[in-house]
Amino acid sequence: MAIDAGINIDCSNLQGSGGIRNILIRTWEAGDAITYVNSATQHEISSLVGTWYNYEFKNELPSLTVTAAKENGSTSYECSLDFMMPEMTNDKAAVLQGLMDTCMMVMAVANNGKTYVLGVSQKYSNEKAVIRNQTYASMTGAEGASGAAYNDDNGWTVTMGCKQWEAPRIYTGTLTLYATSTTSTTT
Repeated sequence: MAIDAGINIDCSNLQGSGGIRNILIRTWEAGDAITYVNSATQHEISSLVGTWYNYEFKNELPSLTVTAAKENGSTSYECSLDFMMPEMTNDKAAVLQGLMDTCMMVMAVANNGKTYVLGVSQKYSNEKAVIRNQTYASMTGAEGASGAAYNDDNGWTVTMGCKQWEAPRIYTGTLTLYATSTTSTTT
């Protein structure tokens, strides 16, 4: 592929806000159907059927980091999403324990209006097989802290991570969210 164009930015790019406003997580299921969109200007997922669960966090703390590295002719993307859930409780500890050995996909809805998908990659995928996608996301770490001073944070800091063989895709479809087991909303 020859370089035949550059990347330009406009005023809206300079005015864009950072940060994450929603974190959505679900388990990979056998038969998950994903529709990828590939073109010179699109690197997206237009349909991803399934139920997503919202994980709330303390504002202005979540961050998504994507690091690309090329080795022996293959480029991989290490994705890491960190967020802090206030107050260490038994309920949160039980949910985090359940995430430890689960193959997941994650969406990070950014304040710039983009929804980044982690743990879903078209390259080296196995969606049509009975086994999971090879680029699933997992909980790579969790740290609970009570804080020392009265105004310190008390809660769990969670890290979700994955290794993908392409940059995270932008999700452009409609989501069905479940904040709890009985309430749903659509965005």
